[in-house]
Amino acid sequence: MAIKKLDSGRWQVDIQPQGRGGRRVRKSFDTKAEGIRWERAQLAAADKGEWVPPQRDKRRLQDLIVEWYNLHGHTLKKGEERRDNLLSLCQLMGDPLANQITAGFYAEFRQQRLKGDLKTNKRHRGPISANTCNHDLAYLRAVFNELIRLGKWQGENPLAGVRRLKYDDQELSFLDKEQIKTLLSALKKSGSQHAYLVATICLVTGSRWSEAQNLRGEQIRNSRITFSGTKSGKVRVVPISESLEKAIFLERPRTGPLFQYCYKAFTRVLDKCEIDLPKGQASHVLRHTFASHFIMRGGNLLTLKEILGHADIKMTMRYAHLSPEHLEDAVTRNPLTELA
Repeated sequence: MAIKKLDSGRWQVDIQPQGRGGRRVRKSFDTKAEGIRWERAQLAAADKGEWVPPQRDKRRLQDLIVEWYNLHGHTLKKGEERRDNLLSLCQLMGDPLANQITAGFYAEFRQQRLKGDLKTNKRHRGPISANTCNHDLAYLRAVFNELIRLGKWQGENPLAGVRRLKYDDQELSFLDKEQIKTLLSALKKSGSQHAYLVATICLVTGSRWSEAQNLRGEQIRNSRITFSGTKSGKVRVVPISESLEKAIFLERPRTGPLFQYCYKAFTRVLDKCEIDLPKGQASHVLRHTFASHFIMRGGNLLTLKEILGHADIKMTMRYAHLSPEHLEDAVTRNPLTELA
């Protein structure tokens, strides 16, 4: 019999209530005191002949995902989307028994996905990136962690020992002045006034496409846009010019939705402009463009953090290298300067 502290910080009780040769039981707790109380209760029940061995958990991974969603996932902003992604991932894994999932099991599955060896789902066909794998791992870990907190999963998180994959950061692309002019001109000529205005809003506020596209008239007042329902959950207020506000409401009411879905119209025009972008950056290129030009023109990183709504300054620091002062320091502070 033993009570030990695990790497995760929880305490694991490992006992054989019926003595040597009897059923071995392990259970984890947030505190050592909880573990001791549980151990004493099990031993007392065994002494009285009332101890009943726990039933083996026969739930499948899909059952856990559904239970996680019903108890917690539905409260998340994109809970349904997260649930659907998890269920899709579960099917790729063959919907294993939850108690059969181990770090080694998942590592082998991940390796197959990285190589593109899984052909059972069109959505996930072909090799995937390390970043996608890390997201999948984080979401699956979260399912077990939440069920443990709720007392719906006994034992440790089986994925706690799986490490995230390391990969090289991809440089964030942004449009230069000529590309911005070309894109806005093409959007204007395309006939999609919605796509033109949404793109303009993204360029002058640094908003995500979905944030701008889903704006309501009530969110724009006194040359200020209030972004709510954001990814971080924080409300952001960003000023705009009076001329842009007038253009937005030229043919639109001051209340209700302002724009129709127009992202595909935007990407069609972007493709026609033959602007070369790394894969996966089309949706955020306008946001990156705002942030990059903001810093290149001497903007403050902390101010940019607030405008973009980043929860962590590390996200904003991706643009630090574009600062004029940052570049000048490379010239004035290199080791050969003193030898000149």
